[in-house]
Amino acid sequence: MPGKGQEIQDALDGLDDQITTMVSEFVKRRRKHYEEAAKKLHASLKKDIRRYGEMLEEKKINRDDFEMLVQGRWTQVKIELLSELSVSKAKFEDIAGEILKITFKTLLVII
Repeated sequence: MPGKGQEIQDALDGLDDQITTMVSEFVKRRRKHYEEAAKKLHASLKKDIRRYGEMLEEKKINRDDFEMLVQGRWTQVKIELLSELSVSKAKFEDIAGEILKITFKTLLVII
């Protein structure tokens, strides 16, 4: 049985590339998603702030109202981004589970 230790180590080391690829693919997919979400949120933020600026210029609102609207909109953007992150965290938990399964199955084959 002394040879099993090295066989187990070799098998686990052999998973490195597979696990790295799995995580890398996830990160690449999520990066595109985050970039698209950020562009969409930024476009919406610019549109709203421009509208608030025009309202301020036309004296439909005062400076305090303008600042409150901008701050409120900024807070909303942060909440939307945090929401995206929590979805990503759940997906990352799925990947961690897959890594555990692959490792466990590899050990079962050897043992």
